[in-house]
Amino acid sequence: MPVPKLQDLRTDQTRIAFASEADRQEIYRMRHAVYARELGQHQPNGAGELQDALDERNRYVIASSHGALVGFISITPPGAAYSIDKYFRRHDLPFAVDDGLYEVRLLTVAPGRRGSGTAALLMYAALRWIESQGGRRIVAIGRSELVGYYAKCGFRLHGQRAQSGAVSYELMSATVEAFRRHVPSV
Repeated sequence: MPVPKLQDLRTDQTRIAFASEADRQEIYRMRHAVYARELGQHQPNGAGELQDALDERNRYVIASSHGALVGFISITPPGAAYSIDKYFRRHDLPFAVDDGLYEVRLLTVAPGRRGSGTAALLMYAALRWIESQGGRRIVAIGRSELVGYYAKCGFRLHGQRAQSGAVSYELMSATVEAFRRHVPSV
């Protein structure tokens, strides 16, 4: 999937912001709909929500349109656990785990908005916030079928894979500088 140029995205109906507590509840429901029901990464549960321990530390950036959540991305700052720790040992990682490492995860776009540029807006917003915090490297585990998209954003695959339920992931990272070169300025 081509990465749209930011100036070409139609953003007149899309709002990008940090998630409020009410937004987080909606995020947990969307996570369940996508990662449990649609993709089969997790077992569906009666609560219809997915959360994990990282949610306490993560910053969520959301995209909304006409007051409805249409996408989100989660950013894990340095200082404790990352989601990659569930799948990979830190001493096997081909980059430093230090105070400049941020993780982006759970890049999710509602089915009716996929292909609209919403994912690019969320990735750009995450990059800008990580830059503002002094981040130097961004790590992610991206779904195997979407690695081309991540590569166009500047991510480099590290040849390490993980499986979670029915979903295969690839470990990838990018320096903030490389990511910046691949994402045009507004």
